[in-house]
Amino acid sequence: MAVAQVPRNFKLLAELEKGEKGMGAGACSYGLEDPEDIYMSNWRGTIWGPPHGHHENRIYELKMECGPNYPSEPPVIYFVSQINLPGVNQTDGRVDKNSVAILRDWERISNELSKNPRPKEDPLSLEAALIAIRKYMDEHKKLPQPPEGSKFAIYKDRFALYKALLRQGARVPLPDDVATHSGPVNPIKHLVRKGFRRNKNDTSPRLVVCALQTGYKFLDLLTAAQTPSTTQHASILSFLRTRLAARQAAATRHHKPVTAPSDGPPARNPKPTSALHPDRVPLLTRVSPATRQSPPVYASTQRPLALARLSGGVRRLPTLDECNGVPFLRLRRPQPPGLSRVLRQKAMKRQARTTKVIRLMEVDAREAKWEDGWERSVGGLLGGGGEGEVDKKGGRGDREGTFGESVQRSVTYVSGALDAERVDMIARGKAMWKIVEAERALAKEERRQLREAKRRAKEAQAEGSEDV
Repeated sequence: MAVAQVPRNFKLLAELEKGEKGMGAGACSYGLEDPEDIYMSNWRGTIWGPPHGHHENRIYELKMECGPNYPSEPPVIYFVSQINLPGVNQTDGRVDKNSVAILRDWERISNELSKNPRPKEDPLSLEAALIAIRKYMDEHKKLPQPPEGSKFAIYKDRFALYKALLRQGARVPLPDDVATHSGPVNPIKHLVRKGFRRNKNDTSPRLVVCALQTGYKFLDLLTAAQTPSTTQHASILSFLRTRLAARQAAATRHHKPVTAPSDGPPARNPKPTSALHPDRVPLLTRVSPATRQSPPVYASTQRPLALARLSGGVRRLPTLDECNGVPFLRLRRPQPPGLSRVLRQKAMKRQARTTKVIRLMEVDAREAKWEDGWERSVGGLLGGGGEGEVDKKGGRGDREGTFGESVQRSVTYVSGALDAERVDMIARGKAMWKIVEAERALAKEERRQLREAKRRAKEAQAEGSEDV
């Protein structure tokens, strides 16, 4: 009878928690290459070289890929650090699974575990694979090794390609309005640096090979574009002008008026504020009556916007996120400093209110009880009667209540403000989620219209060719 296996994601989550907490072997470590990888496919690992050999005091970096059938099938493991080891491909660093015992017998062990599970043991894991590879390295520790810190050629070619792209990009002739608009930096070199900087952490052989293939295509394009009369040169100019026009349109929308300098001392930079700018349109508008009896209901003020009104003509789908109970829409990472400041201020304000309630209930209430007792004692002495016989209000007359009642009113007020804020944040979160759904539906419709336009263009082109 077959036994149900642990789902792939559950097992990888358990391995991720173990790796992040450092609960495994000290000579090996591992973790996700991208913390936002929801499929948990690409992992990075390190192995501390075994002692008494050429691997001693060296740290080897590895790349591990868990396929959709993991853990029934073994992970695909690559050495990023260059190593001289039998069974390791000297081009891309891939480890031959027939060379390492656990990788060779992985599927057989998986079938045995499906029939006879061992809940307290985990013989098939990324950590077990790294430990087996380290043991395999120890068996061949006498082999001479490349210089420490060197990497396989597939990971070094991208730096040579980077330099070649910069060199060829600077040789493409550009008009003055395009070449000097962003300053002294060549716009093509700027785009190359930006692209490599954005993807510098990619070590997956699959991604690196695709990036190298695309990079060499662009290298050929830049080489051919050095002649102004070619179509390649025209395509590069068209791309740069389109990008420049989008940046100018965005700058015009967010342009701030420039005031003439005054004769007095330079004004200090104003303190950042969370108040809404008078020229900005709020994201949400309250549509319910602003009374305590009616619950808050919000609606979008103007989103989603048409594609023509967006910055650069590109729609970035927002995601709903929250920070300390405050919902907000995230459009890009890292988030703007202004948004971080507002979230921090709201969190500090809510924390101050919560601390105030705790102090009122734990400290001020006890002190108010003592004060009320003192008032009753003094009132009794001044009235000539026994304690507590003069005034039920504690000897303070009909104008005020007791200290305890004042503290209780304060607790009620601050707690009510916290509850009202929580209800308001829930209402805002619901309205923001409607914006996200509307943005997704509009983006889906725009993609459908784009595909339809491309299909019609191809049909028109085919009809024109037939007529010719």
